Amino acid sequence: MKKGADTEYKALTIIAEMIIQFGTLHILNISTADSEALQSARDGLEKIIQQNGYRINYDRNIKSPIIKS
Repeated sequence: MKKGADTEYKALTIIAEMIIQFGTLHILNISTADSEALQSARDGLEKIIQQNGYRINYDRNIKSPIIKS
């Protein structure tokens, strides 16, 4: 990747798909410490998407996992 370039769109879509998968964890038993670590990781990943001018798309009718803000 070139210096100063925005994060590649494909990378952002993969990150968004990872974040969406975090939602499936709520039905599993996870310790409080692990839950806090997971939330911190999720927040960091969401920040990457937002800093690149996108937001996560939770609407399953739209195929792209991210939408331009």
